[in-house]
Amino acid sequence: MRKQKTFYNPLEARKYRLQRRSGNLARDAIYAFLLLGAVFTITAFAVYIYLFVVSAPWLMIRETSVRGVHELTEKDVLALAAVKPRQNLFAVNCNAVARRIRTNPWVRDVFVGRELPGRLVLIVRERRPVAVVKQGPDLFLMDTEGVPFKRWDTGDEADFPVLTGGGADGRMPAELTAKAVALLDELARTRDLDPYGAVSEIHGSTVTGFTVYTDAGLCFRLGFDNYGNKFKRLAPVMADLEKRQIKPAYLLIDLADPTKITVQPRRLPGPPAPAEPAQAYRT
Repeated sequence: MRKQKTFYNPLEARKYRLQRRSGNLARDAIYAFLLLGAVFTITAFAVYIYLFVVSAPWLMIRETSVRGVHELTEKDVLALAAVKPRQNLFAVNCNAVARRIRTNPWVRDVFVGRELPGRLVLIVRERRPVAVVKQGPDLFLMDTEGVPFKRWDTGDEADFPVLTGGGADGRMPAELTAKAVALLDELARTRDLDPYGAVSEIHGSTVTGFTVYTDAGLCFRLGFDNYGNKFKRLAPVMADLEKRQIKPAYLLIDLADPTKITVQPRRLPGPPAPAEPAQAYRT
């Protein structure tokens, strides 16, 4: 038998392609509609949950806890935070509250958190002043990082050494300030200077280093670095001065040279006094 020949019909082929394409379009449209419906449902549910949370009466702020303050008072921090009373706990913009509190110069950092069901927590990290630094005609409190953060006034604590010296403009260069912070840290740890009065001034020079003055009239020239060992070398010298019945007041004690310690009278304002030879101690 002869095979029946089939003839290609372009009209039928085109009709088949159109039917297949329209089926795909309908299926894609159904998928898109279902996807949009799911997105709308999830969004509506999320909005409902948010509105429920921010309007829930049991989530209203009943207490604002301020922690970590020493120089500032709780009242100061609350005034800076400016949180509305009975505001919903989750309606508070924590970043905005933190920015407002940081405007106070005493505040180094602050954390704003929530404790359920109704407590807002403000944890303040204050700056700790370690010296009063002279910048031009003004005095500023300087913190443990060497940052002059607040102009000193009569209401501030005055029991800090005054940091002087620096450049011609009256400001201490950053590198010298960092070294001054290291010296202040060593002074806070050591007890070797306690018998000779409280430190009242620290003078810094980029050439000669640091000189420490005490309220007992003593002056210690330290130079740079290795301050702890220099302080430890001081005790035998002071014991020898006491043995010689030399009053340890208004003396310049040079500890900068690691091989010797030189002791001589300080030059004070007034009529010139007779020159006295310096006493040198080999170490």
